[in-house]
Amino acid sequence: MTVGYGLLDAAAQLATGRLSAVELLDASLERVRILEPEIHALVTPTLDLARRQAEQADRRRAAGATGPLLGIPVVVKDLIDVAGLPTTAGSKVLAGNIAHEHAAVWARLEEAGAVLVGKANTHEFAYGGTTEPTRNPSDPSRIVGGSSGGPAAALAAGYCLGALGTDTAGSVRIPANLCGIAALKPSRGMVDATGVVPLSQTLDTVGPMARNVADLDPLLRAMARLDHRPVAAPPLARVGVLPPSGSIDPAVAQAVDAAIVALEKLGAKAEPTVLEGFEDSVFDNFTLMGYEAHRIHQAWADKRDLYTPYVRDRLAEAAAVTRAQYDAALEAGTRLRARIDRLFEEYDVLLVPGVPFPACPAYDEQVLIDGTLEDRDTGLCRNTGFANLTGHPALAVPAGLDGVLPVGVQLVGRHGADLELIALGAGLQGLLPPGLPEPLRLD
Repeated sequence: MTVGYGLLDAAAQLATGRLSAVELLDASLERVRILEPEIHALVTPTLDLARRQAEQADRRRAAGATGPLLGIPVVVKDLIDVAGLPTTAGSKVLAGNIAHEHAAVWARLEEAGAVLVGKANTHEFAYGGTTEPTRNPSDPSRIVGGSSGGPAAALAAGYCLGALGTDTAGSVRIPANLCGIAALKPSRGMVDATGVVPLSQTLDTVGPMARNVADLDPLLRAMARLDHRPVAAPPLARVGVLPPSGSIDPAVAQAVDAAIVALEKLGAKAEPTVLEGFEDSVFDNFTLMGYEAHRIHQAWADKRDLYTPYVRDRLAEAAAVTRAQYDAALEAGTRLRARIDRLFEEYDVLLVPGVPFPACPAYDEQVLIDGTLEDRDTGLCRNTGFANLTGHPALAVPAGLDGVLPVGVQLVGRHGADLELIALGAGLQGLLPPGLPEPLRLD
């Protein structure tokens, strides 16, 4: 049975009665049955709950209820509380932790009729750029990215049509680029993070993820309780193109070039621009993250031995960050935000490279990027962390394949213009090559 390539396609079929929520769930669970033994995206499947929710969605629709999320299968990252279910943040530190209340974002999606297929894997406490043992559906020998790698893999594999992740230095956008799906880091303050395990209060955001850019719209509206008035893509006159903050794989460079051509077809004049402080922004991000993460994790200091060595080492390094270094990073973020706001006096949107390389082999700690050997985790974040510092919305757009491996780009918009950015990104995606290899497409 064809259920449609994305959330809005399935929602249209549900609205006309061509498809029931139970049938849609069955199609999703069949993908889980076939692919999950190799992909490992889910840490807490919720199949019985999903069945009850799908049946309820069908009853609600029969009684006259409507809405784009009614009956849509979703997953949430295992940092997000769902009452009665474990929230482990991917760590033994929180083993046995059961949520007593819904996180604000899940409460809103549940109210809208979403069907929870499961809680998806995360890097431990979201403090890393990979999501072990989750594997990339395009090539299971490759990383999925992180830290929202479980939701990204579940979407790419077709387990669900929407997902909730978190983003502190790129954690919805990185796995989105590597898995061939779409994700938005919303404007700072737009989405309530109550009930979400924190990493850095300054940088954390909760963002929607989907198989298509357009599908992010109903998810964000539900998460942020935005009104349902249609939002059209704003007219484009000028696009500022930021260069990468270092080496970039030729396939990613080609994706940026393809996006420039597509934006020009949409009526824009694309021109290169510069952003002072862009290359240093990843390190300012890491400084803020480390300082705040160390203080958050003092609550579990007596469980130090339960952390993975990777996170334990990162927290030990973070303990050395001084208040003066933290304040300097905050000031750098404020300056960077002002510079981006000035760019928006000239440009309607910014085009930025995404992850500078396709998914690398699992467990490789360094990656070769166009002849330059680089630390993998720094490379993953160096084109994304700036938007967490400044609070601007940043959208990951699938932009084609390098063989079977997805590559992507980012669009950055004015603070608060998230829906307009999604509308623009949907138009851009329609002019770019598919972001998923043939076996993973649902149409």
